[in-house]
Amino acid sequence: MRSMLTTVFTVATVLLAGCGGDAGTPPMEATLAGTWNLATVNGTPLPFVLQQANPKIEILSDKLVLSVSGTFAQSIMARSTSAGTVTMQPIEDGGTYEARGTSASFTFNDGSQGNGTVDGNSLSVTGVGYALVYVKQ
Repeated sequence: MRSMLTTVFTVATVLLAGCGGDAGTPPMEATLAGTWNLATVNGTPLPFVLQQANPKIEILSDKLVLSVSGTFAQSIMARSTSAGTVTMQPIEDGGTYEARGTSASFTFNDGSQGNGTVDGNSLSVTGVGYALVYVKQ
């Protein structure tokens, strides 16, 4: 089970390792502040299958909560299915972000980093073979 959680956490962090920012009249952090929910991965709505079998691992939801102070929290809900047994696993992470123009750089608590761009209420993150789109709540 610990191996599965490590895999889910690692993949989820990698998926998010490129998050973004926005430009506008108010300070960028104020524009970005709020809740962002993962809507699609590679153009497909959730759940996103990370691993097909042994066990099957899916991301059911992924939420980023960005503060005006430049910090963020991440909450992921993953589901593991093995031999008919379903296990739900919440995964929490966070870190800091810095906004520049329509982009932002994120540094996660484990030191991993990422980038993305914002267009209105849409945060697009690319990299590591995945295209993620978050929508502001």
